[in-house]
Amino acid sequence: MLIEPVKRQINNLEYKIELGEGVYFDNQKNILYWVDINNETLYRYTGDRTHSYRLNYKVSAVLEVKNNEIYLSSEVGIICYNLDSKKISTISLMPIEYSHEGYRSNDAIKISKELYMYGVMRKIPLQHDGGLILSQNGCSIVIYKGIAIPNTFIRIPGTNSLLISDSFEQITYKFDFNSAWNEVLNQKVWLDLSGTTMTPDGGCISSNGKIFLAIWNGYKVLELNLTGNIINEFKLPFPRPTSCALNTEENRLFVTSAYEGLSDIERKKYPLSGAVFEINIESV
Repeated sequence: MLIEPVKRQINNLEYKIELGEGVYFDNQKNILYWVDINNETLYRYTGDRTHSYRLNYKVSAVLEVKNNEIYLSSEVGIICYNLDSKKISTISLMPIEYSHEGYRSNDAIKISKELYMYGVMRKIPLQHDGGLILSQNGCSIVIYKGIAIPNTFIRIPGTNSLLISDSFEQITYKFDFNSAWNEVLNQKVWLDLSGTTMTPDGGCISSNGKIFLAIWNGYKVLELNLTGNIINEFKLPFPRPTSCALNTEENRLFVTSAYEGLSDIERKKYPLSGAVFEINIESV
């Protein structure tokens, strides 16, 4: 069912983002974070104001927030930005085979304490030329090769399985990992949009197992069950939603977007591209 949700823009035009990604909601303080990959910027929305922080690294996802320390995936690996000191510390470096100018991180997830997984891709994507990186206790290893644009990174509750999209292929896969998360045991197609113009991008999961997936070039966020069946579709006023996160009560969904790659005509037609929206899913 295609739904026109009640929605509001939460960033003003001063903070319009070229490639918004990696949105994260801090449940402790009710603060929203997201990044603009292309402009190397972290954003923080406190409910009445948007703050921006230029990091001078291509950061791609907010992994967690501890007090005033923000953990992010970046082109150099996992980093931590301190909001008070404005200093960046390195948690773990990108594995050497991906640690040069041609690559950067993309989507990511915190799995447990000091255990993170993130995707790496070419800045100009090539099929099968990216990978999955496991970072644990300050060390990073490559655990999978052959993914071009790694996205989504949603954990299936109670399992060692992640939904990971290859946006180059327009397919979301279910990856099963071993108990240490350092080996892929199985991989199968979970959602296939390759026969369309749409691409699965970032997403999130509710406490009762509903999957929300931003659909690049789809003007919408999909709501799906754990088996990949579409339940609802939330219409948006821009073609390229990129990631989403739920608030604490799980009645609002925050959605980032991008204007990267749109023509001048498309940017005029969809002036809200690059905005961040909050949509009401409570009544659905």
